[in-house]
This record gives sequence, C-alpha cells and structure tokens, in this order.
Amino acid sequence: MSSRADLAEFIDLAPRLSRARGEEDHYVPLFAADIRDWFAGRGWFDEPVELWLFDDGAGEAAARVMCHRSAALAARLHTDEVSAPPLFFGAVEAADAQALGELIAFLVERAEQVAAPRIFGPVSPLPNVTGGLLTEGQHRPGFFDTAWNPAFYWPAFAEAGFAAWGPAHTWELPVGSIPATRATAVTAAEWDRRGLRRRHVSRFGLRRLADRLLPTLNAAFSDLPYYTDISPEQLRSQMQGLSALMDPDLIVDITGADDPAEAPPRCFALVVPDPVPTLRRHGGRLGVRAVVDLLRHRRTMRDAVLVIQGTDPRHQGSGLLSLAIRELNSALIANGYRRLRVTFIADDNPASAAVFARSGGREMHRLVFVDRSLPPSEERR
Repeated sequence: MSSRADLAEFIDLAPRLSRARGEEDHYVPLFAADIRDWFAGRGWFDEPVELWLFDDGAGEAAARVMCHRSAALAARLHTDEVSAPPLFFGAVEAADAQALGELIAFLVERAEQVAAPRIFGPVSPLPNVTGGLLTEGQHRPGFFDTAWNPAFYWPAFAEAGFAAWGPAHTWELPVGSIPATRATAVTAAEWDRRGLRRRHVSRFGLRRLADRLLPTLNAAFSDLPYYTDISPEQLRSQMQGLSALMDPDLIVDITGADDPAEAPPRCFALVVPDPVPTLRRHGGRLGVRAVVDLLRHRRTMRDAVLVIQGTDPRHQGSGLLSLAIRELNSALIANGYRRLRVTFIADDNPASAAVFARSGGREMHRLVFVDRSLPPSEERR
C-alpha cells in the first residue's frame, strides 16, 4: 500500500464487509487514526509497519493485513535467540474463507522473504500484546478494546498449520446479578481501618492518572509472557481520548492513607463506558462528528468495559482487589449500567477469572493467538 486512496480503502474495508455479512453490530472497528499513523510511520511502536491490501481480481478490496516486527515482543516470546524476529500481523479482514486463505498464504510468503522464523498474531504494534482471534462465541458482539472476527477465521488458520497460543476468554457480568456482598461500597471506617484511601479521578486529571498508574501497571504485568513495559508517552497516548468518554465513578485508584498525593496506586481498575456502538457508526473515525456523537450519547451508554486492572505485587493477596471490585460494582449499580464486560483473562490466570465469577460473571468469547514456526532459511531453498 502506498497511496492515500489505498489507505482510505484499507480503513473502509472492515465496516463494508461487516455490513455485507450483516455483522455491523458485532465487529469492533480499529481507530482510523491508528491506521493512519501506521501508514505514515508515526507513533510509538518500535519498528516500521506494513499495510497490505488485496483485491478480488475485479479491482475491489477483499482482504487486508498489517505486518510488523518487534524486538521487544520477540524477546518476551523467547525468540531472541534467533537472528531475525518473528513476523507479527494484525488488522486482519477478509471477505470470505477463500480470501482469508490467500491472505494466510501471503503471510507465509512474506515471512520467507524477510527470513522470519515464526508468524504470530493477530497483534497490534503496541507496547504489549492486544488482539487475538476468536474461536468461540462469535454470535456475541465484540466490545471496546477487544477483538471480534467471523467464525471462518480460526478454521482457516488451523488448516494452514497455525497452532493456538495463550487461550483466554472475555467475560460478561450482568449488573443485576451481582450479589449484595460484592456490591457494597467500602465505608469510610473500612478505609481507615485498612489504612487506605480511594483517590477521586476527574476528567481533567487523566494525564496525572496515567503517570501514577504506570509503575503499578508495569510491575503487575511484568511476569506475563507477552507483556513489554509501557513508557509514559505510550500510556498517555493510549489514554488521551478517554476524557470525552470516561465516567469518573468507574475508575478506582486505591493508595495508602499516608502515601504522597501522586504515589502509584496499590491497586487500580480502569473502566469506561463502551463507545463501540458510536465507533461502528463512524467506521472507527474519531473526528468531530464522532466526538459530538459520543458526548451526546455518553449518559445513555449502559455497558461498561474493564480495560485493565492491576495490583502492585507487594500488595497482592491483601484483599485490595476485592475492595476495588466492590467499589466498581457499587458504582455500576448506582449509575444504572446493565453489564460489565472484561477484555481479556488468560486461561492460566484463574484467580482473575474467579473475581468476576464470584460477582455473577460468565465467559463470553474464547480467543487465542495463532503461531506457526517456519523451517530455517537454508531448508526453504
């Protein structure tokens, strides 16, 4: 892809295909601004991004994919011992199984061209893995900051020799099913007794919040096999659009009663009203019209998304997460939300899953990353 016309077609392909298949209320659009940054070589990912667009032979786009490299992610996936990093891919869209098969064949060809020993995805060029491929639950719609794809994707990758890696689930929690014991706000006496306090977060304090969260976020996720440390600039960039969307009551920031004002939280939960219905209406373009649309409908958004939560490892096991969940559940009920959705809980993290199961939650989608090793370059000749 090299032209602005191709870029527009790349951006428009996802909403066009979703409409053609009757899936416009299921798919999750990527932010058009992120795609433009990939195309222009801007942003804070560490290596160049390639955007590829495939037509159907009659001149109409039928598939797309983004390819990228990341030494940091390669190291986390234990591929740093080889001379070339894996070929990572994402932003996959295909009109049908045949088009997807052609796209997968291209990924193998491209990996061979750049001597990549491995193909891994779908992942975005972020400082940590986001993405994934749904293998079950496609009849349920996707939501903010997660993946959605038609049912024919996983069989096509499996048939092409890709293995499932890192199975996980999204979760859904109907607010009306939350037990009272899990939805009682923490009292002032409890905070005092525990030597803790909850900091209020305003719409105008998101940059300060990002700076506070970062040490706890990196520490809490450092042991995950796919996580690479996030820099202050990266986190600010990811959070900069939340001020028009956020509900301050849904952001939980717990610290010690005597900790400094800007000390990192001991435990936090970042939850936002789900903007995906608005993003679908605008095809992922977050321009003036979309922002006005978000502001107009902000008070009517009844679904919330837990984007991320974390506890400082020094305070894990001390009951802080239970306090955070009580505060969150209480706010969901008080503010009239109908359900909470949780973006990604790996199957090897049963403790996190249990937190939502105890509140009445259930698994929503199953997703995996797909992984295929290629023979050494000399064996391909």
